[in-house]
Amino acid sequence: MTIHRNIKLTVAILTIIFSSPVFGQTPSTFYDQAKIEVFHPDFKKIIDPLIKIELLAEGFQWTEGPVWVQKGNYLLFSDTRLNTIYKWSSKNGVEKFIQPAGYQGTEIYSEEPGTNGLVINKEGYLVACDHGNRQIVQIDLNKRKFTPLSTHWKQLRFNSPNDICQHDHGDYFFTDPPYGLPNREVDTINREIMSNGVYRLDSFGNAIQIISNLTRPNGIALSTKQDKLYVSISDHKHPFIMEYSLNNKLEVGKPEVFVDFKLKFPSEPMAADGIKVHPDGYVFAAAGSGIIILNDKGDVIGRIKLGIATANCNFGGDGYLYITASDKLLRVPLLKL
Repeated sequence: MTIHRNIKLTVAILTIIFSSPVFGQTPSTFYDQAKIEVFHPDFKKIIDPLIKIELLAEGFQWTEGPVWVQKGNYLLFSDTRLNTIYKWSSKNGVEKFIQPAGYQGTEIYSEEPGTNGLVINKEGYLVACDHGNRQIVQIDLNKRKFTPLSTHWKQLRFNSPNDICQHDHGDYFFTDPPYGLPNREVDTINREIMSNGVYRLDSFGNAIQIISNLTRPNGIALSTKQDKLYVSISDHKHPFIMEYSLNNKLEVGKPEVFVDFKLKFPSEPMAADGIKVHPDGYVFAAAGSGIIILNDKGDVIGRIKLGIATANCNFGGDGYLYITASDKLLRVPLLKL
């Protein structure tokens, strides 16, 4: 098991060393493999089913965590394996923004040493889930200065924070699966917290474990009214997006299954990764080979089928939905946002 893992890790590192992204120069390249599927008329209120998906750049390792920076009109996204945060703008295309973005040691750490989920907080700073350093970190966009916000729960180091969102009150919610650890679930050397937890980080810097019984918590998002917390489970045995009510103290209530992808797509095994909530309450879930759009009752109303493993998405201030999928960055124009 250890030998196989080391071979796999070596191959992954060599792939990173001997490959470099091929950046698209303009957003005029269309991704012809994509297909838009309509399951309910409401889908046509937010996406034109005849629209084409634009390919902005490709040749990365594993794109993740897109977030729009309103002040500057550009997109940031992670490559967890290349340990880099990239910047995309309509003017300059893709540029390296921060490297290394996560683990900064000289030796090999894991297959995913970089950052994953990103969010722009209420003060305008970038806040990142840092796989390699096992922390939530705040980054000054101008000075590129890193300030750790949280590294431990009950004096135990996090596994590898994965995705994050911020409540209007200022508190953060984030997931902590073991994907960034050298040996993931079976890492007996580095792992200190056995549960794959979901946490709330309050304004005083205190991390509170609010959920501890999910197998692989991954994406996380708040409802438009900020009274519900959605958590996706990247587990094909339990391919759910869970829903938790939030009270005024931001405590979670009884869990409900918001959607079970095994029931919705019985012939297509899939589980959700990143999730985002549209201002009108629609949930956009990166699941399987595309983006699945659900209404606030958990009914599937449509899908952007890409045909490749899809990690995450987010809404841009320019009216587009940006998608990170496998080695690519894509976008889709929205009818309303």
